[in-house]
Amino acid sequence: PETEKNFLGVILNESDRMTHIVQDLLTLSRFDSGRSELNLAPFDFGEAVRDVYQANRLEAQRHGHTMELELPGSLPEIVGDRERILQVMMNVVSNSIKYTPAGGHISLSCGVKDGLVRLSVQDEGQGIAPESLPHIFDRFYRTDESRARQTGGTGLGLAIVKHIALLHHARIDLQSQVGSGTTIKVTFPKA
Repeated sequence: PETEKNFLGVILNESDRMTHIVQDLLTLSRFDSGRSELNLAPFDFGEAVRDVYQANRLEAQRHGHTMELELPGSLPEIVGDRERILQVMMNVVSNSIKYTPAGGHISLSCGVKDGLVRLSVQDEGQGIAPESLPHIFDRFYRTDESRARQTGGTGLGLAIVKHIALLHHARIDLQSQVGSGTTIKVTFPKA
């Protein structure tokens, strides 16, 4: 029974991984063909960030990470496709979890400045080499092929993040240092 349970777990994990790959490919295909419709509406940015934090907290704990959330008392609403913006946030946070060695620290923080609302995700991961930074948002680009095989990365997630951000007139800033971690800031215009 124990072996059977282990094999079923592997099958479920691989099925989930393949489903995500197909969904990513379909998303990119819709973007390429111009058929990606956004459901624009005002929504509470702080609530969306809390949802992403809650959704990823257990996965971070499973990797032995501590994850903290710094959220000011109130954040303004933004206008956007909430599901797509959640997709951006989820991808950035899950990358931090995946590429931070066990027992690391991940910090999510938000703020408002000059009419812009910002989410910042900072990790203590392996960092990104300077020569890889210009390509990090390219489709199918992976900084470390052997590590990507271990984590199941396809190199599509950040390409999707970039496209969704462009559709929302958002800006993505990435700072990274090999061995010290990465900080990604995604900035949206407030409603």
